[in-house]
Amino acid sequence: MLTILFSLKGHAQNNADAIIGKWLKIPKEDLIVEVFKSGNEYNGRIKWAKDTTNKKSQDFIILEMLQYNARNKTWENGKIHDPKSGKTYDAETRIKADGTLEVHAYKAFKFLGTKKYFERTE
Repeated sequence: MLTILFSLKGHAQNNADAIIGKWLKIPKEDLIVEVFKSGNEYNGRIKWAKDTTNKKSQDFIILEMLQYNARNKTWENGKIHDPKSGKTYDAETRIKADGTLEVHAYKAFKFLGTKKYFERTE
Protein backbone atom coordinates (compact mmCIF):
# COMPACT_ATOMS: atom_id res chain seq x y z
CA MET A 1 0.00 0.00 0.00
CA LEU A 2 2.81 2.44 0.86
CA THR A 3 4.53 1.69 -2.45
CA ILE A 4 1.38 2.69 -4.33
CA LEU A 5 1.06 5.94 -2.36
CA PHE A 6 4.69 6.90 -2.96
CA SER A 7 4.49 6.08 -6.68
CA LEU A 8 1.36 8.25 -7.02
CA LYS A 9 3.09 11.12 -5.23
CA GLY A 10 6.08 10.76 -7.57
CA HIS A 11 3.79 10.76 -10.60
CA ALA A 12 2.06 13.95 -9.42
CA GLN A 13 5.48 15.52 -8.88
CA ASN A 14 6.52 14.60 -12.43
CA ASN A 15 3.34 16.23 -13.78
CA ALA A 16 4.12 19.36 -11.78
CA ASP A 17 7.65 19.49 -13.18
CA ALA A 18 6.42 19.09 -16.79
CA ILE A 19 6.54 22.89 -17.13
CA ILE A 20 10.30 23.01 -16.44
CA GLY A 21 12.40 23.83 -19.49
CA LYS A 22 12.74 26.35 -22.29
CA TRP A 23 9.67 27.60 -24.16
CA LEU A 24 9.59 29.54 -27.44
CA LYS A 25 6.70 31.99 -27.93
CA ILE A 26 4.61 31.16 -30.97
CA PRO A 27 3.72 32.05 -33.65
CA LYS A 28 6.15 35.02 -33.67
CA GLU A 29 9.13 33.05 -32.27
CA ASP A 30 10.47 36.24 -30.68
CA LEU A 31 11.00 35.17 -27.06
CA ILE A 32 12.35 32.19 -25.11
CA VAL A 33 11.35 31.77 -21.47
CA GLU A 34 13.10 29.25 -19.24
CA VAL A 35 10.84 27.87 -16.49
CA PHE A 36 12.54 26.57 -13.36
CA LYS A 37 11.51 25.37 -9.92
CA SER A 38 12.33 27.28 -6.75
CA GLY A 39 11.08 25.52 -3.62
CA ASN A 40 7.44 24.64 -4.32
CA GLU A 41 6.98 27.40 -6.88
CA TYR A 42 7.72 27.70 -10.58
CA ASN A 43 9.30 30.81 -12.08
CA GLY A 44 10.34 31.81 -15.57
CA ARG A 45 13.11 34.04 -16.83
CA ILE A 46 13.69 35.50 -20.28
CA LYS A 47 16.59 33.64 -21.91
CA TRP A 48 16.40 35.21 -25.36
CA ALA A 49 14.48 38.01 -27.06
CA LYS A 50 14.49 38.85 -30.77
CA ASP A 51 13.50 42.48 -30.15
CA THR A 52 16.59 44.54 -29.36
CA THR A 53 14.63 46.58 -26.81
CA ASN A 54 14.08 43.35 -24.88
CA LYS A 55 17.75 42.28 -25.01
CA LYS A 56 18.39 44.18 -21.79
CA SER A 57 15.72 42.07 -20.13
CA GLN A 58 17.61 38.78 -20.54
CA ASP A 59 17.42 36.79 -17.30
CA PHE A 60 14.53 39.07 -16.24
CA ILE A 61 12.08 37.08 -14.08
CA ILE A 62 8.91 37.30 -16.14
CA LEU A 63 6.89 34.56 -14.38
CA GLU A 64 6.90 33.87 -10.67
CA MET A 65 5.11 32.16 -7.79
CA LEU A 66 3.23 29.61 -9.95
CA GLN A 67 1.95 26.67 -7.90
CA TYR A 68 0.89 23.37 -9.40
CA ASN A 69 -2.76 22.35 -8.99
CA ALA A 70 -2.80 18.57 -9.59
CA ARG A 71 -6.58 18.46 -9.73
CA ASN A 72 -6.80 20.95 -12.63
CA LYS A 73 -3.34 20.16 -14.06
CA THR A 74 -2.56 23.88 -14.10
CA TRP A 75 0.01 26.18 -12.53
CA GLU A 76 -1.90 28.91 -10.71
CA ASN A 77 -1.70 31.91 -8.40
CA GLY A 78 1.36 33.29 -10.17
CA LYS A 79 2.42 36.67 -11.44
CA ILE A 80 3.66 37.75 -14.85
CA HIS A 81 5.69 40.90 -15.34
CA ASP A 82 5.83 42.98 -18.53
CA PRO A 83 9.46 44.13 -18.89
CA LYS A 84 8.47 46.98 -21.25
CA SER A 85 5.72 48.60 -19.18
CA GLY A 86 6.75 47.39 -15.73
CA LYS A 87 3.18 46.23 -15.07
CA THR A 88 2.38 43.02 -13.20
CA TYR A 89 -0.57 40.74 -13.89
CA ASP A 90 -2.00 37.57 -12.37
CA ALA A 91 -0.92 34.44 -14.24
CA GLU A 92 -2.09 30.91 -14.80
CA THR A 93 -0.55 28.34 -17.14
CA ARG A 94 -1.32 24.91 -18.48
CA ILE A 95 0.13 22.47 -20.96
CA LYS A 96 -2.41 21.70 -23.64
CA ALA A 97 -2.91 18.22 -25.10
CA ASP A 98 -0.69 19.10 -28.09
CA GLY A 99 2.20 20.01 -25.73
CA THR A 100 1.77 23.77 -26.13
CA LEU A 101 2.20 25.90 -23.02
CA GLU A 102 -0.66 28.37 -22.59
CA VAL A 103 0.08 31.40 -20.40
CA HIS A 104 -2.98 33.36 -19.31
CA ALA A 105 -2.34 36.87 -17.98
CA TYR A 106 -5.18 38.83 -16.40
CA LYS A 107 -6.01 41.57 -13.94
CA ALA A 108 -8.78 40.67 -11.48
CA PHE A 109 -11.07 38.96 -14.03
CA LYS A 110 -9.82 35.93 -15.97
CA PHE A 111 -12.27 36.45 -18.82
CA LEU A 112 -10.70 39.85 -19.56
CA GLY A 113 -7.17 38.50 -19.82
CA THR A 114 -4.95 37.57 -22.72
CA LYS A 115 -3.31 34.27 -23.62
CA LYS A 116 0.10 33.65 -25.14
CA TYR A 117 1.36 30.32 -26.41
CA PHE A 118 4.76 28.66 -26.29
CA GLU A 119 6.30 25.46 -27.62
CA ARG A 120 9.11 23.54 -25.99
CA THR A 121 12.56 24.30 -27.39
CA GLU A 122 16.22 23.58 -26.67
